[in-house]
Amino acid sequence: MQIRHAINDFLLTHKSIALEIAFLGAHGFNPQKEGYKLNGIPNKTFSGYHILAYYYISWALALPEKLHELQLPFDNEYEMALMMKK
Repeated sequence: MQIRHAINDFLLTHKSIALEIAFLGAHGFNPQKEGYKLNGIPNKTFSGYHILAYYYISWALALPEKLHELQLPFDNEYEMALMMKK
């Protein structure tokens, strides 16, 4: 039960962060801009590239069935990273 609870907490955290990024990015993120902040990850700033990559990974972990709807160009890199992990 503890493992299932930990997994659920992990997924909820990533869903929350993914939704926060989606809400903040409704008007788009500038990949070259620095200084983006997220409430879900306090005391850290991100570049636009970091935000978009974190957004993609959060969705890949928490809502993989919706990942294609993001239309972000990270599919190949994500698959390569998964292969390198194994």
